[in-house]
Order: sequence, then structure tokens, then C-alpha cells
Amino acid sequence: MSERNWAGALGADRLAVNERLAALLPPGDLPPASLHEAMRYAALGGGKRLRAVLCIAAHRLFGNPYPGAALDAGCAIECLHAYTLVHDDLPALDDDDLRRGRPTCHKKFGEAVAILAGDALQAEAFDVLARCGAPEERIAEAVRVLARSSGSRFLVGGQTADLEGEGATPTDDLVRFIHGRKTAELIAASLSIGAAIAGAPESSRREIHEAGRLAGLAFQISDDLLDVLGIEEQAGKGLRKDAERRKITYPALHGVERSRADAGRLAAEAARRVAALGDDGYLDFLFASMAERTS
Repeated sequence: MSERNWAGALGADRLAVNERLAALLPPGDLPPASLHEAMRYAALGGGKRLRAVLCIAAHRLFGNPYPGAALDAGCAIECLHAYTLVHDDLPALDDDDLRRGRPTCHKKFGEAVAILAGDALQAEAFDVLARCGAPEERIAEAVRVLARSSGSRFLVGGQTADLEGEGATPTDDLVRFIHGRKTAELIAASLSIGAAIAGAPESSRREIHEAGRLAGLAFQISDDLLDVLGIEEQAGKGLRKDAERRKITYPALHGVERSRADAGRLAAEAARRVAALGDDGYLDFLFASMAERTS
């Protein structure tokens, strides 16, 4: 299949995720309306749906036995991701005014409602995943993977290290610690969850999880590069803030050219690993897109 066909497949998957996510979230007029409006604003206001698509693609890789469950699991991951963005944008953390080309949730609804919307989206993620319709033992494994990847050992811990590292001298170990936890682990979990719902062998789940970590590092490096080189109108968010806050980033340590090269190398290694599992090229396409993003 050509790259154009893969782009079409990605578009179709994104559309399916957007439609299902809109159906799963509480209606905006359900009391308290301010909370539910904020949840829908945060979760439905654009975004690449990358994590959901990775979940769906991994499920297909292992036979696609429960496509509806994989779609709902992907939507659950998107709810959790939306919660992290809402909280990351708050003044106490990254203090951003723009997200996906629109005012951030706290700018639109106020800080208190934004915090509560993030809390509710996190809870919604696990509710959706628990009810996704796969066999119970597979749901249990998916819940375990999502909970672990989003807690203190990984996502939240990485965000904490990112905040505490501002102004510190960047080292390769510190960059990888932050990037691996803050970003890469949820990417890896998205693939693992799709594989778990399909009933993939444990060895295959471990391999696709490691591929996700590599692709997730490539994605975060490209995000770091976007902050240095990107155009705000295309990115849909404020840029040049990493340098202002002296954040620990890959380009700050290695420069632009090596960062580009390493992002491509990591994505290629991730693609090699999933090819050995039988990938027909779709995950390869997704990984390459993650390493070359412009928004």
C-alpha cells in the first residue's frame, strides 16, 4: 500500500475515534453543564488521535478480534491524554494560553473547572476502558497497563522531573528519564493495550511495548524540535517556551541536526521491531510521521 493509502487509513481511523469519543463523553448539557462542557472542549477540540490510532493499529496487527473494544480503548487513552494536557497547561505547571489552536481549558472555563475537568477525564478513561467489551481478563490487563503508565512511575513522575529539571544542566540520562516517562510510556501503553485486547502473546506485547517506547522518544524529540523550529499557527500552541524556561530537552543537549537524525533512527528501529511482528507498513508509516511532525 502506498503512503497515500496509509494517509487515508489514518484519516479514517481518526474520524472513527472522533465520532466514538463524542458519543462516549457525557453530553455537554448534563448537569453540571460547566464541567461536561469543559470535558468535551478539552477532549474533542482537535488533536491527532495518535494514541488511539496506535491502539487500533496494534489490535489489527494481532488479528483484530474485538475492533469495537479496541476503538473504545483508544478513546479511553485519548481521555487520559486530554486530562494530562488540561493539567499541564495550568499556570502552576506549563502556564500555556493556547492548545490545538484554541484557548486552553483554564482560559476558557477558569482554573477550578479546568482542574475538575481533568480529574473527570482521568476517571472517564478508566470507566470507558473497563466497559470496552473485550474479555474480562484482557480488560484487566489493559487497565493495569494504562494505570501504571500514567502514574508516578511514568507519566506523572516524568512531568515532575520535567518541572524540577528546569534550569539544570541537561545530560543524556536526564533527558531520557524525562522523555521516557513523560511521553514515551503512554505511546508504548497505547500499543500494548491494543495488543492485550487482541490476546497477543506476552512476548509479543513486550516487543511492541518496547517499539512504542522507541517511537515515543522519537515523538518527544520531534516535539522538542517543533518548539525550536516550528510556526505557532501550524503548531496550534505557543512555542519557544522551552528555552525561556531552560527546560531539559533533546535539542538543548544535542543540537538540531543530531536531534533530527536520532528521531529518525529511533522511529526506524521501532518500525523494524513491529515488522518482525508482521506489520504491513501502517505502524511504520505512523512511526515515521511521529518523527517528522510539524504540528
